[in-house]
Amino acid sequence: MKHFVMSCNGIYPNAAINDPPLGMAPWMSGHPISNVSTPLIYTLDPQRPGNLVPFYYDSAYPLMRDDLIEALHAAGVDNIQFFDAVIRDTIKNQDHTNFKAFNIVGLVSAADMNKSTLMGTSDSEMIDVDFDSLAIDEKRASQFKLFRLAENVSAVIVDEVVKNEIERREIPGMVFYDPSDWSG
Repeated sequence: MKHFVMSCNGIYPNAAINDPPLGMAPWMSGHPISNVSTPLIYTLDPQRPGNLVPFYYDSAYPLMRDDLIEALHAAGVDNIQFFDAVIRDTIKNQDHTNFKAFNIVGLVSAADMNKSTLMGTSDSEMIDVDFDSLAIDEKRASQFKLFRLAENVSAVIVDEVVKNEIERREIPGMVFYDPSDWSG
């Protein structure tokens, strides 16, 4: 089964978020997170307005909208922890409660380093490898529907079933890159 890099970059401009409640550390490790006081409160930056997108996924803002969560469950994804979250808009005096903070449990070393093209900007072989073009070892990835790539934890990889379910539901802004077309 083919895998893709999942992103949300089809709605511009994206709303900016100030000061994440838990910081960057726990979200990208692949380890389960415990003892989280919820709801996690994320505040929109009033100086940088934009649109709320269904999927924020950088190291400090792992947020997913409920419709995307439903699609992942329908596709059989079961390795994500969800935490109640609120996105607070202080300008409009509105709280958005249709998002959850998420933690993808497990990192998978699935990059085929011999077939991938590296940018050459990092000496690392894990966590933050800079790819100009990624090749996925489908044999190592085959048992996973969704995972963070161990070689570059900012890459969220999904299988074709997950991609198709999200596209079927027409969730706005979601984009799927063939790994060979992805750089990061």
